[in-house]
Amino acid sequence: MSLSDKPTIVVWKYLTAENLDVINGATNNGNLMEVISGIFKLGDDSKSLVLLEFYFHILKFAKENSMNYAQTSTLFSIMKILLERCVATPFNNNSETYTFFKEILVKHSLQRPPYSVGVFDVGQVQKISEFVLNTFFRHYSMYKYVFTPKVRIDLTFEYDGLPPTPEPTPTPSEHSELQLEVEEEPVEEILPRELTEEEKNLKDVIQNAIGAELKQLQGRLETMISEHDEKISQQVEALEESIGMKSGRKSSKKKK
Repeated sequence: MSLSDKPTIVVWKYLTAENLDVINGATNNGNLMEVISGIFKLGDDSKSLVLLEFYFHILKFAKENSMNYAQTSTLFSIMKILLERCVATPFNNNSETYTFFKEILVKHSLQRPPYSVGVFDVGQVQKISEFVLNTFFRHYSMYKYVFTPKVRIDLTFEYDGLPPTPEPTPTPSEHSELQLEVEEEPVEEILPRELTEEEKNLKDVIQNAIGAELKQLQGRLETMISEHDEKISQQVEALEESIGMKSGRKSSKKKK
């Protein structure tokens, strides 16, 4: 999935009417989870279990709000696409995903074919917005951590005047079929060479430079994490204001 993709109509993208017949036939929560796991062929690993719970709460929300097949399938498709966009990059894309969510929700709330379809009414849009805010976006970082490939940086330093570090020699494994013949010969003890004054100074310079770089890197990471948390808090407050949650609370207080 490309993050530059525009919202499209996704009414029957991931769930068919036949799938929903089986889902609605589930007698309890445990049976529903078994049905979901069978439809999407989920395993027992940690990622599959997180996906299973994610799908379960979407379908449970749709059932509690008496959504029909088209509405349930559309909501499921929107949520699944949001998750795919969330984990498409290891970097923070919370704002972009939230903007995409608003656009795709509007695209399924207005009857203006072929540009949009009126799957949800105004009341359902309000409930869906609150549901997505309180579930998906509240746990956005968790989903990114679970499903996003980790980024590793390998650093290599080269210094003028010092010989290159030799490649490590492979050691035979315990189960190797090769048998090494060990000759019992006296081994000459090799004492480490004492460093010259110039090499000692160079070693101190390298250690000081690496220590300073590590401190700067740690400081930048802490700053990035702090800014990320603050940005998420601001977005959550903005979303609450946009769906009228804060105004509703204030008006209820005034009535008291």
